[in-house]
Amino acid sequence: MFEELIHLIEKHPTYSSAMRNAVARNLPLVLNYHTHQGEGTYCVSICTKMGFPVPFFEETDDNLEELVHVRGFGKDREQCLPLLTGLSAELRKHFKLPATPEFYLDGKPLSDV
Repeated sequence: MFEELIHLIEKHPTYSSAMRNAVARNLPLVLNYHTHQGEGTYCVSICTKMGFPVPFFEETDDNLEELVHVRGFGKDREQCLPLLTGLSAELRKHFKLPATPEFYLDGKPLSDV
């Protein structure tokens, strides 16, 4: 499942270049598992953290820039951790990431939810 998703990202005209650019710049990645109002399934966004290299204000830490958006990624909130863990492992392997992406749920760090 995750290998096929990465294959689709690599073929996408925008997502592929956004991911390659972020990886080349060694930007920290975030996997944001989220819903949209009125939709019954969960999506996942692969994001980078925006902001200043040294944050001046606390609220700049969690601004996310979306690189990839995948609809219909999960069915419910309980699937968040298992799905993000699997996707994260496959992203690290494929893109040779130096660190595991952070996990977010509905735009907030999973540890804060």
